[in-house]
Amino acid sequence: MAVVETHEPGAYTPRAGLYECDCAGGHLWRIDLAGHLFPPFPPGCSADRWRATEVSAISSAAPEGSPRS
Repeated sequence: MAVVETHEPGAYTPRAGLYECDCAGGHLWRIDLAGHLFPPFPPGCSADRWRATEVSAISSAAPEGSPRS
């Protein structure tokens, strides 16, 4: 069984891709760039976490404001 990548609202996005909430409503959120914050859930959503459904194969980026090497 594959491990499903999940994230809490307010956490930094590790990579670009499509994320879905874990409630029965299946709300979707697409991020184009890594390093942004996951948004709060829509009003009335009972979800606890965002889970990755389609993520970019591009390597992870440092969060915004992190020093670059």
